[in-house]
Amino acid sequence: MPRTKRTVKAAKPRSVPAISQEEYGVRRQSVAAGMEAAGLDALCVFYPARVAYLTGFHHIPTERPIALVVGSSGQSSLVVPAVEKEHAESSTSVDQVRVYFEYPGAEHPMESIAGLLSEMSARAQRIGADHDGYVPYWGYRGPRLSDLTGAEPFDAEMIIEALRRVKSRAELECIQLSCDWAARAHRRMQAAITTGKTEMECYTPAGIETLFEMVHEMPGWRPRGGDDTGITAMFVAGRSTAMPHGFVKGHGIQRGDVLVSGAAANIDGYRSELERTMIVGDPTADQVRAFEAMLALQTRAIDVMAPGVPAGEVELATVRLADELGVAENLRHHVGHSIGLEGHEAPFLDRGDEAVLEAGMVFTVEPGVYVKELGGFRHSDTVVITDDGSRVMTDYPRELKDLTIKP
Repeated sequence: MPRTKRTVKAAKPRSVPAISQEEYGVRRQSVAAGMEAAGLDALCVFYPARVAYLTGFHHIPTERPIALVVGSSGQSSLVVPAVEKEHAESSTSVDQVRVYFEYPGAEHPMESIAGLLSEMSARAQRIGADHDGYVPYWGYRGPRLSDLTGAEPFDAEMIIEALRRVKSRAELECIQLSCDWAARAHRRMQAAITTGKTEMECYTPAGIETLFEMVHEMPGWRPRGGDDTGITAMFVAGRSTAMPHGFVKGHGIQRGDVLVSGAAANIDGYRSELERTMIVGDPTADQVRAFEAMLALQTRAIDVMAPGVPAGEVELATVRLADELGVAENLRHHVGHSIGLEGHEAPFLDRGDEAVLEAGMVFTVEPGVYVKELGGFRHSDTVVITDDGSRVMTDYPRELKDLTIKP
């Protein structure tokens, strides 16, 4: 794109979409209905994103166990260490926050969870969980839930995951705003790309400046969770892009480089994904061929996506086209994945996934073409399934003419 200084006009403050406590309550009631259908007395939720989905309590996982326990009538108790007491009490509307002091403690925290189940008169054979005990982090060791109850818990993961797959109106609003901010950060970053500088020198100011705008234009906005600053804008340069996860920073931008970027924003804990392949200077014939093949694959995938379409068919349709284009051997991963509270969620646009697309599901669509000694070519767009097809939520140019950096 032309090397012109981009001026971003100050925008009026805007309201920030968020998940209401009422919606969290409805989610827990939906889980209770699933528990009733499965004949469960109680359900223990250990996985952090599922705890956040059902309560609004976003936390940094450590060695200290945290669990949500839902009873058959929908009553809910959040078990947390003392370091999370005020945080938990102020950020959620669960019926009870039960606090233990520390891990490993005089009494292991899992004993507190077992005691809570006993108080609820939950029968061992009728206790469900998304994991048999706390998921180990940071050196955690402890008994499994089954060691304390005497019976292996019913695998209740899908009671929660089935709800997470289709996004509510509020979730879609959060994800759309995430897409909008990601695009703004990416535009600023793309305009700053200059040969002779390292990647970090180009993308770090863009992320910081956009973060300041988020704070200014959305009074009260804060990123949820502890895994990022709220806005991400970055790219990888050179031949290392041929390795999908082989990120090498500090390469230094040179004429002829392939750049693969990523931008995202955190809106009430919800994410999106925007990635683009850019070329520094006039593209070579080989770069054009790889870029156009990648773009054709992504276009095919988006065109196929609609309610009722098997998730696996989206990938198979792109693989068939990759065969026709002669790039099947250059694929390194499936077409995409769901996205929301986590950067990667189920279901996946993969031939091995049995899910069927439904309106309200949100996916990244990112088939890539990877050529050794040339580079990686991958766009990623966030796409929502609509009643009659799909809609791309990330508004950003996809054609090579708009993604060519003038040295």
